[in-house]
Amino acid sequence: MNTLVEYPQTESGDTGETSDKLRELAACYPELVANCDARGLAMLEQTDHVQFPPGTVMFRENAPCRNFLWLLEGSVRVYRHSPDGREVTLYRIEPGDLCILSLNTLLGGQAYPAQAVVESDIKGLMISGASLLNTIDESPALRRYVMKMLTDRLYQMMSLVSDIAFQRLDLRLACLLGQRFERSGGAPLEVTHAQLARELGTTREVVSRILKEFEHQECVKLARGRIMLVSRQGLEWFAGES
Repeated sequence: MNTLVEYPQTESGDTGETSDKLRELAACYPELVANCDARGLAMLEQTDHVQFPPGTVMFRENAPCRNFLWLLEGSVRVYRHSPDGREVTLYRIEPGDLCILSLNTLLGGQAYPAQAVVESDIKGLMISGASLLNTIDESPALRRYVMKMLTDRLYQMMSLVSDIAFQRLDLRLACLLGQRFERSGGAPLEVTHAQLARELGTTREVVSRILKEFEHQECVKLARGRIMLVSRQGLEWFAGES
């Protein structure tokens, strides 16, 4: 994996980019730009254009968080490791999202409690953590926006904890496949059993066993590195068992 530099160089520092940056942000974060006050907008204009390829480590577990990213393109996966080497996905950051762990780390002055890795080529606007914190202190509009985003993400995290603690793994896998088939329009999924296991915080062997059962029930058809949808109703039945 590549490693994120401490603070990337700007692609351009001229003032002609000011309105372009706000337009880019408005396309992904319309509520932020529409409701931000002058102090908040001034901070957003001071951001730097950055881009990183897949595999770039944005944040390492137990490392400090010094910058904050407003994502414009691509996706970042945020996950935790278990002592036995398994992984579980906490959430993804996509355009329009904020990384709540980055915000919590900056606000609390603590180390980043997970790992964040670029999944698909990303472009964004980055600001130093110190600048963001200063602006949150001085801009009520930005402060309200950040608190709302933190609250929304908190509910999502509570749902994840509830699923892990109380929902059977086959139901969680059926829900995950259903979501992915929904995004793909029913097209075959290019995904390995190991990748699904990392999403759910379990082992490849367990995922393979459950997928074989789904195949036996004629919900999906399995091939090397691919999963084809056979019966959407069958998967919905599994997922609805909760």
